[in-house]
Amino acid sequence: MRLFLALEPPEEVSAELCRSLLRFERLKHNGINWVKPENLHLTVNFIGDTPDHMLGDLWGEIELAARKYPASILKAEGYELFPGRSPRVLWLKLSSQDRYLEELSRKVQQIMHHAGLEVDKKKLKLHVTLARLKQAQSPYFEEAVLSHPIEDFSQKWDRLSLYESFLRPDGPRYKLLEQYRFE
Repeated sequence: MRLFLALEPPEEVSAELCRSLLRFERLKHNGINWVKPENLHLTVNFIGDTPDHMLGDLWGEIELAARKYPASILKAEGYELFPGRSPRVLWLKLSSQDRYLEELSRKVQQIMHHAGLEVDKKKLKLHVTLARLKQAQSPYFEEAVLSHPIEDFSQKWDRLSLYESFLRPDGPRYKLLEQYRFE
């Protein structure tokens, strides 16, 4: 099973992202794979290939760790192309005044390590991916995306989900396996 742990965007954020996706898709562009609205999420940890028999224990430990933290309030900072040179991803950048998600992500890495799973040690970047850029885009497209206004909102992100990911030629498919709601 190819697994990842994610936060679900609150309804207001999801609606804003869907509106932005529609607008961005109408701009002249080539070589962009857009994220389907139902696949929008903030990845907390990529867990990767995991034997089926480990799922129950792994989720039990993740849920136990999650109970130590309250829901995080995340603020939308704006749209970004990442990295700055030769961008490969368009995302909504988020920020948080607390460190709960970073702490939880590190705790999940420890759980994975103790379970004998390969650990992706990348530092958590708070974002929701909207598109993957397969080629350079026009300055017009980049300017339109980067200057697109975003509502100045801070929202509680309170649903932690464990997904199985299936890679397909037409884009990834996700199957929700477990979910935890922060207090």
